[in-house]
Amino acid sequence: MRPWLQGIKWGGFVADTEPTRERVRGCLVGLAVGDAYGAPLEFLHRSQILRQFGPSGPDDLATWGGLPGGSYTDDTQMSVATARGLLDWRAASGWAPGAAVDLGALAQAIWQRYLDWYRSGEWEGHAPGTACLKALSDGKPVADNKGCGGVMRVAPLGCAGLEGAAFEAGARAAALTHAHHTSDAASGFQALLVERLVGGDELRVAVAAARGVLAAWPGSGGALDAVDTAIALADVVSVDTYEALGRIGHVGVETPDGGGKGWVAEEAVGIGLFCALRFAGDFAAALRAAVVISGDSDSTASITGAILGASGGLAAIPIAWRDKVEGRDDLLRLADELAVPAGERKGPAGSALPPVGSH
Repeated sequence: MRPWLQGIKWGGFVADTEPTRERVRGCLVGLAVGDAYGAPLEFLHRSQILRQFGPSGPDDLATWGGLPGGSYTDDTQMSVATARGLLDWRAASGWAPGAAVDLGALAQAIWQRYLDWYRSGEWEGHAPGTACLKALSDGKPVADNKGCGGVMRVAPLGCAGLEGAAFEAGARAAALTHAHHTSDAASGFQALLVERLVGGDELRVAVAAARGVLAAWPGSGGALDAVDTAIALADVVSVDTYEALGRIGHVGVETPDGGGKGWVAEEAVGIGLFCALRFAGDFAAALRAAVVISGDSDSTASITGAILGASGGLAAIPIAWRDKVEGRDDLLRLADELAVPAGERKGPAGSALPPVGSH
């Protein structure tokens, strides 16, 4: 563990409890639903979204790019690759919650799954990020790049009880493709926030704990600023939601006809956090707030969905949306594998858990 993480009280993670399993399921399905909900809007300006869908956004998971409603983008594909890499590492090492985490070996296992994803070509037609594709093609991260392609995919690292290692595991997973301290910090925050939620923390308690670690992380200034702005504005009802989103981060400029917010790591995680906090009891309202922007609607909504899914479990997600999302059963099986301690898992033949789907 890095020195600046010592002394943090992480709390327990009881991976074999039913509530924890449901929160892990909620996290994976929630991020996929958010991704699928935002995908049709990703490259639209807010003014276009308002003309087509009105101020509340789509009523359902709409079709996009010739794909059926519920189809998700590279955000979820790479999140699935992260989860599978984690499972590969756990199986190879025999790791179980409470044991030391070999972060280098974990990152290598995740990298291999990213390469598998890249070589499979399943990303074609699913709006993949150029930085991720370039990094995987070149075999090294893109220098000085803090795009949101790192933070969008790290939530599964908060679902398996890594405890004190979750923050750095998220940072290292993002750094495989994006070489920037702000991307590292935002990704570590997201992974640890999810872990605290999956472990049973109330949302604001989890945010405070993850924010404390973020503040101690070297080079976290941009990410910390976005997180603090999101926290500060979430309860200020006099500030309109759209106006508040425009204040998060200092890179993109959010206007009805502009390039928008959320394309960089700190803005994506800040917007996702803000929407989750302001609409903590309403998953659909949180996603609608996250997508009706000129920016990276699928990534901001995916981050929001992961947070609220981890907080409230599957029950937090509208039934119609979770039943319609692509690969739902595969996501549930993958979540169940993540939530079961290594010592309690069985092999594929005669397994207590069905094998992870191939999507």
